[in-house]
Amino acid sequence: MNHLTFPISRFIAKITNSVHFPVGELFYLIIGIIGFVLIFKLIRSFFKSKEKVSHSIYYIMIFVNCIYFIYTFAWGVMYKKETLTIDKEKIVIQSKILKEIYCYELDKAISARNLIEHNDSTTTIKFKSDLEEYNQEFFALQSQVKNVKWLKNYRLLNDTHYKLSWISEMQNYMGILGYYNPFTVEANLNRYNTNLKQPATLFHEYGHQMGFASESEANFLAYYLGTKSKNPEINYSVYYKSIYTLLGAIYKSDPYFVRMELDNMHSKIKQDRKAELKHYLKYEGATSDTFSELNNQFLKANNQEGTISYSKYVELIYLLYQTKKATN
Repeated sequence: MNHLTFPISRFIAKITNSVHFPVGELFYLIIGIIGFVLIFKLIRSFFKSKEKVSHSIYYIMIFVNCIYFIYTFAWGVMYKKETLTIDKEKIVIQSKILKEIYCYELDKAISARNLIEHNDSTTTIKFKSDLEEYNQEFFALQSQVKNVKWLKNYRLLNDTHYKLSWISEMQNYMGILGYYNPFTVEANLNRYNTNLKQPATLFHEYGHQMGFASESEANFLAYYLGTKSKNPEINYSVYYKSIYTLLGAIYKSDPYFVRMELDNMHSKIKQDRKAELKHYLKYEGATSDTFSELNNQFLKANNQEGTISYSKYVELIYLLYQTKKATN
């Protein structure tokens, strides 16, 4: 299927990348308008004849099936393809090794954080690089994914191009940092993300463009390439995410260890976390909770772990660490 879907993705990306606005959001708007018109006609047909009702339902079914077919072809098949050459069931995580990985990641996070000049405890961390620099860095780094021999069925990007979403304000309240549009092959970013979130989010969405449909695999791709960067801001963005994800995984077996680590966390990292939590707390509420649950059910329907637990992401970091250990 890759020999068919990847060339089509490249072709669509070439078209959508030629403009700077998010084509996919315009597409969704048009779909929404068509859907609204069809539903309006259906409601109106109830006051006319049964034949009109049948015709309205018929057109709605055609519309829904067309959208479903395009989605399945463009993205649904990606969920079904294998991207790992190893048997995930054989990865047995040991708590002791997980703590070892966490300590290694924490050292890397501290080293990266110390290279970043930001000491204002009242605001979220500010980076000097911009999105275009992160974009160029990803393009230069992407070929290094070939060094991970147990990843397969992906493509390298001929061009890396991101879009800033028109609905970023809404995304804040829905807890969305970015999203990949499978219809237009676009990496869309929330323009109001904090500086700390933006590099890892950009790399994550490009992971989807490369063919990693799973959230966990896209997270891992962002992590792996981010650690290869010479830009400390990118390093810190991915290591910050990994240390707190690892602590979440360790908590299941040793909550005391996690509480101690959080209490004694490096002062600058603790300061950043406090500022991040304060920033995103402004947008929490019923909308965020509702969307999170809907997204959770969507991921599970596609055989993913859901937003509640990205355990596969931890497993892949664990596997990478063990692979490095075995070769050293």
